[in-house]
Amino acid sequence: MSRQFSLEHRGRAIDVLVEPVDEAWELWLCEHGRRLTLGGTVPIDDAVAAWREGKDPVLLMVERIRARVASGELDLGDG
Repeated sequence: MSRQFSLEHRGRAIDVLVEPVDEAWELWLCEHGRRLTLGGTVPIDDAVAAWREGKDPVLLMVERIRARVASGELDLGDG
């Protein structure tokens, strides 16, 4: 089971899905099960280093994605 987070943007319910890929995790922004855009990637090596420091690298990336969506830096389309 993959991790999933959610956020709201301009009245839209957006899911952030974490998908494993070779040597990393991709975080996809989705709406109604449809992928809108790639929000970020967490390489395994970076994740291991963060975990050693007691941090959750995926959650940190989700927080960055939320900030980028709120600032308009990450385009989600018209919806």
